[in-house]
Amino acid sequence: MSGKSSRTAWTAGLLAAATAATGLVTASPATALSGAEVHNAAYAFTAKINVAEQQACSGVLVDPQWVLASARCFADGGEPARAGKPALKTTVTVGRTDLTQSGGKVVDAVELVPHADRDVVMVKLARRALGITPAKLATSGPTAGEQLTVTGFGRTETEWVPDKLHSATFTVSSVAGGDVELNGSDQAVICQGDAGGPALRTKDGTLELVAVNSRSWQGGCSGMDPKETRRGAVDVRVDDLAGWIRQTAFRVQDDVTGDGIADLAAVWNDGALHLYPGDATKGLSGQNIAQPGGTSWKTVKQLAKGDFTNDGVADLMAIWNDGSLHLYKGDGQGRFATETIVTEGGKTWGTVKQLTAGDYDGDGIADLMAVWTDGTLHRYEGKGDGQLAPQVKVNTGGNTWGTVKLLPGGDFNGDGIADLMAVWSDGTLHYYPGDGTGQVGKQAPVPVGGNTWGTVRQLTAGDYTGDGIADLLAIWTDGTLHLYKGDGEGRVDTATTIPYGGSSWKTMLQFA
Repeated sequence: MSGKSSRTAWTAGLLAAATAATGLVTASPATALSGAEVHNAAYAFTAKINVAEQQACSGVLVDPQWVLASARCFADGGEPARAGKPALKTTVTVGRTDLTQSGGKVVDAVELVPHADRDVVMVKLARRALGITPAKLATSGPTAGEQLTVTGFGRTETEWVPDKLHSATFTVSSVAGGDVELNGSDQAVICQGDAGGPALRTKDGTLELVAVNSRSWQGGCSGMDPKETRRGAVDVRVDDLAGWIRQTAFRVQDDVTGDGIADLAAVWNDGALHLYPGDATKGLSGQNIAQPGGTSWKTVKQLAKGDFTNDGVADLMAIWNDGSLHLYKGDGQGRFATETIVTEGGKTWGTVKQLTAGDYDGDGIADLMAVWTDGTLHRYEGKGDGQLAPQVKVNTGGNTWGTVKLLPGGDFNGDGIADLMAVWSDGTLHYYPGDGTGQVGKQAPVPVGGNTWGTVRQLTAGDYTGDGIADLLAIWTDGTLHLYKGDGEGRVDTATTIPYGGSSWKTMLQFA
């Protein structure tokens, strides 16, 4: 196969200078695969990465907003890739096996997270690559003699800058630590531009990501010395990096304390606002963080929590009794500090019947969903600076949303897009999946609880268990707090009582 790169500078693919220590090229990264063209949409998660049109490599989508690649692709002047914003403008094309076509997504890279001791880097996209299924990470490592399929956009034996994704089959020679040595062949060689491309096994008919391309001799690749005939390569094992990949990619819209677990904001009946940090094992940690503002929160009509400022920390939206909407920025330490007036909507927010937050369009920024007095549902897209774009009507449900008693939002199916849970007037709970455009799909009844949801005093959503799926927190009529764990399919499990607080939750005025 071959990985595509700029015609003027190919420095970020496979290694090019031989070393006595490893017997592999090490002066420049691994680059391209010489093999068959790929016409199978199953490999659409393979990405083409262009760094300032000076160098290019391959990668693999492992999350709707993150691509895993070779860190060598982002080396600068001999220095390793640095965490943070890419030094040079970088674009990522994914979901397009033929670069001359218009399918898939072309997205700017906005952040790099290199691994501490392996040649891999997580590349964050400016927007989620919706509609493209990320590669599934393998749960076991490669073994000697195993055959792996490798894909990439690097050079081929005859093409310097090919437009089509290529694939080839390699045999694992040995595995040592994080290195996976591969045996090539006349039909399988990794060339410049293939660095970061995925090495995949097929298990029970499903492709699994085992490793990514790192270094190669590049024998037979276009532009190489004809005397170089070695076609072996070294990939970097990634099946055992699942925790690091998940921790890097995972983003909780409801986290105010920065620990990756949703936190609960509640206004007491004395008008004071408190934050209760979440705990993955207990639901709530038992800590109570008093917020600025004293007892002035008693006049707040609606609360919604989400990351409206695009910094990875949840903020709070509050509708005051004068009808204005205010943003309180989360500081990452469990407090809502700086206050900003939201200009969109002026003082009309006081008529809103229900308010909830979530990322409904897949850009990583929280949006607001609001039910108007005429019973229609409207979305206000978050701009990333705490402000909102003008409303867009949600088509599903028409004007029936006015009868909804409670309306929490969260990602209940694990696709990275917020969904809605709605308690209907008959006391039943219904799930509305978000489609990534700001709209929601048709409702599906949630079996747990039957028609008893109508007796719930307060209901909110967030990932309180740290598994990437939204859960529900509900205050029952007796004042106790209960957790309903999301199952990842738009439903929830039976309730678990949160011991902290006992029956005192019945005094809460607002909940988010």
